[in-house]
Amino acid sequence: MTRCVVTLLAVCLAVSAAWGHTFPPQRTVVVQVERCEAALLVGYRPGTGEPTEAILARASTQPKSQMLQTLRAVMAAFAMAPLAVTVDGRPLVPTSVRAKLGLEGGGARPIVVLLVTYAIPSAGRLEITSADPRTTRISWQDRSGGRVAEAGAPAQGQWFDSVASFLLSLAGPPGDTACVTSSSSD
Repeated sequence: MTRCVVTLLAVCLAVSAAWGHTFPPQRTVVVQVERCEAALLVGYRPGTGEPTEAILARASTQPKSQMLQTLRAVMAAFAMAPLAVTVDGRPLVPTSVRAKLGLEGGGARPIVVLLVTYAIPSAGRLEITSADPRTTRISWQDRSGGRVAEAGAPAQGQWFDSVASFLLSLAGPPGDTACVTSSSSD
């Protein structure tokens, strides 16, 4: 736990030392379409100055035993806050969320990487929207072998910067078997 406190203090010092340079937040989203689900790999780095200081301040008010868990939760919330995932306009609820923390090169800012999965059992229009498009870039891959209708879709495997809305038309799951949804929690 002492290592977490030392790391948190090092980040605070590095942020205050970088007062002459400011950088906006960055959010990178990779959408991977599977047979019965979509997985979003979301990388997030807060902007320098007040955004990073606010995140670190919230974590530092917690007891030592909860600092890392709080930092992970706060960073995950900031990473996903402007993003919405829908199919045919209906919001999707994540089936699982996993988060890993790290520090950018030089230790100036914390970063978080999230793996968020969503069940998509039927055909429809998958849309990922960002309320903060200036900080969002998106790429995608179809790992199901034909679930995404590539005609009219953005180029697969390329980055699209400043994305406000990203659309993919989905066919039903390949093969004769239907996707099964469960109510089990992760």
